[in-house]
Amino acid sequence: MACLDTTILIDLLGKKSQLKERAIAKVESLIGNGQSLATTRFNVAELYVGVSRSRNPQREEKAIHSLLSNFEILEFTDTGARAFGFTTGFLQAIGKPSGDMDVLIAVTAMVHGRVLVTRNPRHFQHIPDLRLEGY
Repeated sequence: MACLDTTILIDLLGKKSQLKERAIAKVESLIGNGQSLATTRFNVAELYVGVSRSRNPQREEKAIHSLLSNFEILEFTDTGARAFGFTTGFLQAIGKPSGDMDVLIAVTAMVHGRVLVTRNPRHFQHIPDLRLEGY
């Protein structure tokens, strides 16, 4: 079971490019291996940042809704809140703090038993127990 990070969602939404082709190939591979696809509510929020900065926000929002209709949206739970606290504390203690959104995305994927699929694995590399796949 896979949880798609914002990077792969943006690449899927983008114009024809090598990144879009890589993202499509990764999604096809995941589906071909029988994995269900999801993303987190935090990734959805990050996509809406792009809508707010778009020259054509209606078109962007429509594209996002269309894309997200294919995925389960993982919600943040009390278990996730606890994992966020412990993970953030751990990262601070080892001197490798991560951005709050990255940690929120990571712990939500972990709590739901998902592997996180991202183009930027280095953003998540110090988070313990996170299953991570790049593309």
